[in-house]
Amino acid sequence: MFIFGQITKMRIKVFDIYRNRTLSYFLLIVVLALGLRVARACIDDNLDKDSVIYMWMANKAAAGNFYDAAALNERMPPLYISAMAAGEYIGIGAYNTGMAVSILAGTLLLIPVFWLGKTIFDEKIGLIAAIIVATHPYLIRISAEIMRDSLFLLLLFAGLAYAVRATMGKSCYFWCVPGIFAGLAVMTRTEGIELLVAAMVWFAIEIYLAFRIGSGKKFLARALLSLFCLSAAFLIVTVPVQILLSKTPSTWGPVDQRIAGFYHGFMGNYQSGNMKK
Repeated sequence: MFIFGQITKMRIKVFDIYRNRTLSYFLLIVVLALGLRVARACIDDNLDKDSVIYMWMANKAAAGNFYDAAALNERMPPLYISAMAAGEYIGIGAYNTGMAVSILAGTLLLIPVFWLGKTIFDEKIGLIAAIIVATHPYLIRISAEIMRDSLFLLLLFAGLAYAVRATMGKSCYFWCVPGIFAGLAVMTRTEGIELLVAAMVWFAIEIYLAFRIGSGKKFLARALLSLFCLSAAFLIVTVPVQILLSKTPSTWGPVDQRIAGFYHGFMGNYQSGNMKK
């Protein structure tokens, strides 16, 4: 009787999904996106030179030779390579793992894109956005290659979706979630820091507008706590990884060295200019 009851509940849930047209359409779009990406991967199996380097790094890391793996590309963020190395270590293979991660990430990208379109506009816009992501040739291509772009876009848009969700909620601590995704995005591509910068700019604008209407002091405390949660989660995710990689030739960090170098160079020129005056 218990098993029959569970089967009946499952049938009711499936029927509920069928009655929800928006959800049904979205699931069909997801299936379409997955099919297009798998088909592209089967048709075109050419490897980019970067893909070959990723596989070399993953093979060396899986063998425990982290020093040589990092030496192949000192600025490489570690997340995608670590996933490929884990697949190589357990016997799936670096190639198969990298391809699976790219395809799944490219397919799952539809979820945050659909949610953002549905939340900011309406369900129709969410479905249109999902169709564009599912069928866009460039997004299909990067989702069917051993490249980190597909995973990066998933993490970036997931962080953006949770950031929008955080602005709608009452808890400042929810900002930890987009901070985690921002950290994972930076560990995939250094451009992931954009999510953190965008949040800071948004808070700065909101604080300015709050002071304009006379509620600045009350909002300022909430904004600072939210920014603290966002930044703390980001650092908790990224800093331990940077410390581990410091024992290798890797120069990766939460902030790209090129950005840090530009900042230090700018500040140095600015200070030297003031000294001359």
